[in-house]
Amino acid sequence: MRDILSKFKTKLALDGFFSGEYLCQNGIAGERFASALKEAREYYSKEKGKPLATALIHDCWKENISALESYFTGRMDEDFLSNETINGTMVFTDKKSHIIELDELSRQMDRANLNRIISTGLNRSFITGKSRRGALINSVHHLYHLKQFEKATGKKMSSIKSVVEFGGGYGNMARIVQNAGAPLEAYSIIDLLLFSCIQYVFLCTTSGIEQVTFSNSPGNKRKLFTVYPMSLIDSMKELRGEMFLSTWALSESTAAAYDLVKKHDWFGASSLLLAYNEKWRPWGDGELASVLEDGGWRITIEPIDFLPPSNYVFATR
Repeated sequence: MRDILSKFKTKLALDGFFSGEYLCQNGIAGERFASALKEAREYYSKEKGKPLATALIHDCWKENISALESYFTGRMDEDFLSNETINGTMVFTDKKSHIIELDELSRQMDRANLNRIISTGLNRSFITGKSRRGALINSVHHLYHLKQFEKATGKKMSSIKSVVEFGGGYGNMARIVQNAGAPLEAYSIIDLLLFSCIQYVFLCTTSGIEQVTFSNSPGNKRKLFTVYPMSLIDSMKELRGEMFLSTWALSESTAAAYDLVKKHDWFGASSLLLAYNEKWRPWGDGELASVLEDGGWRITIEPIDFLPPSNYVFATR
């Protein structure tokens, strides 16, 4: 009986989303995807030879790049969320956690607004088969983080005009932030080159090619989304954002990558949202809290009870 109830709850939590009212038309999305993928592949081919200090790349991410590179350069399509490496590293798919997060969000906002935030920018090709469940659960997961930040700090995402995200997955958090807050002026994502290219393709498809750029694109003009490959550290010298955001990516990085973020003083942010694994992090016990407090941050550390041993860090200054 318990299993039956669990399956029923899961079905309810997965049904009723992705309204056609908010989805991008398949024809428009398909053209955007094809054009962006061509550009991203050309960019990757040009940039992949540039050196990147090995200390900035965790061994596990080297393995993921090796597994994903041939897919990106040869076979990637709009159903890319079902790719084994992408689905296993960039897509949150835990159904039990999803029910908890969706229940909490449903207490805070009406279903129509929730549907709008989760759906806007996606298209039918992104949410077919296995990708549908991944897109929904991952989007709810990302929105849940933002609402927990608001709850802990009292600061609304709608008051934040610029964000720097470290480790952006395939770009979905950026889409959710865009849909959840207004008016967002700049969203920057720092990541390894291959993942920057995937983010470029996704965000061009969901928001329009005119809204996205690489940090070193010729004649670069300010656009809503800018992706910063870590091999282009010099292009980050002037990078600033009102919020620094990283959900598990910084804790899954090397000490050198963590030091890079500290060196840039969290890119001038006055708000901070981190999620990290207590057993996988580049900082020592108590070190992160000490660093933030010394930098004038008011911090709150909260355990994520349904995802042990993970914690949130919310901070403002």
